[in-house]
Amino acid sequence: MKKLLFILALAVAIPTLQTSCSTAPSARVVQVQTLKAVGQSAEAAVTLAAQLYHKDKLTGAQARQVIDFYDQKFQPAFRVAVAAVQANLESVASPDLISLASQISALVVQLQNKHP
Repeated sequence: MKKLLFILALAVAIPTLQTSCSTAPSARVVQVQTLKAVGQSAEAAVTLAAQLYHKDKLTGAQARQVIDFYDQKFQPAFRVAVAAVQANLESVASPDLISLASQISALVVQLQNKHP
């Protein structure tokens, strides 16, 4: 646990230290550095879970839970954030995107109510 906290603290500190140069980086550089740090900290957490599993400090089910969370929740959101930065979008959540998200939510509710 201490190792994970250290890794997360380091991931947050690196962009801060890198931005303390004499010339301020552009907003895009900060975004890229932040995304890189977030991605690296998530990968470090998965690696730590694997190490803990090999040391019998996590069960197979617990390690699988970490991997599933990373694959199913973190990675899709991370890919969207990376794509937004690469596209240099000013507003990631456009009104159309928000509407689509609402429609998906409504569809899930509708399907759930129909499920026996």
